[in-house]
Amino acid sequence: MRASLGVLITYYNERELLKECLESLRAGPEGPDEILVYDDASEAPAREYVPSDFPGRIIRSEVNQGPAHGRNALLKASKSDYIHFQDADDLFHPDWCQRMRKVIEETRADAVFTEVSTYQGDRMVSERMLGLEQLKADGDLVRFSIHNGMLPACGTYRREVVLQMDGYREDIWQSEDYDFHIRLAARGVCYEIIPDSLILQRVRPSGRSQNQVEVWSSAIKAIRMLSEELPPKYLRDLADAAAKAGSILFRIGARKSAREAFRLAYALGRPPFSHARRLYRGVAKIVGVEMAEYASTFYRRFVPLKIRRYLVEKGW
Repeated sequence: MRASLGVLITYYNERELLKECLESLRAGPEGPDEILVYDDASEAPAREYVPSDFPGRIIRSEVNQGPAHGRNALLKASKSDYIHFQDADDLFHPDWCQRMRKVIEETRADAVFTEVSTYQGDRMVSERMLGLEQLKADGDLVRFSIHNGMLPACGTYRREVVLQMDGYREDIWQSEDYDFHIRLAARGVCYEIIPDSLILQRVRPSGRSQNQVEVWSSAIKAIRMLSEELPPKYLRDLADAAAKAGSILFRIGARKSAREAFRLAYALGRPPFSHARRLYRGVAKIVGVEMAEYASTFYRRFVPLKIRRYLVEKGW
């Protein structure tokens, strides 16, 4: 019997973008078996932005509780064997459904991942933002998920597996997808990769993920929780991820959160600072990561670009 496929869309005031998302899903030669939309107490109700012949169902909440809660509500409401989470402002490639079904039927994998293209307006930012070729070469989904931002739209999952892991953690307000994919990977799921970009993500100034302080502070919360759950061999990877989050928080002015991230990084083990160049790593090793950040700020502000480019060419 053919496995059923459901598309679960979270919506919060994306308005016409929801209609475009649904139209992109129906543009292919075949569609999913189920389409559910979760309206997270929007001021602009989802029902006003769906086509008149919309074949799915809208679930509306009267209280805004965030996408993690929305995805869990959709997960419980779905009847499909496989589910795909999608943000209402992202688009499907016309071949998404057909190619996804083909891989599911051939492999019955627990998860199928595809590449994602990102656009800002009409300008492509990245054709393959996830770098799944690296995962294909390395094979360690846990490590890859720790060091790379996996998006909900990149994956299609066996619903039973997601139910077994209790879906999303709703107490992580941002970076909930980061936490979800690491926990999913830690279950040792069988996965397949479609290396082509079958999802188009739109980067918008008003997008929820543009609040970088929230994103990276939530990532620190997720890393702290994950450090108590993952095998010890991943602690150094988590330390490295915490150091990277701290560096970003430091540079956007959230110094208190940055220091919390740095303390966590060193509590988990000496981070290798894989996100930074050799000069930064050397300073951090000698005088500490916070001093390395101050030195990095001075470096970017006062060292001429020509000299910085020369040092980059030399591997520093």
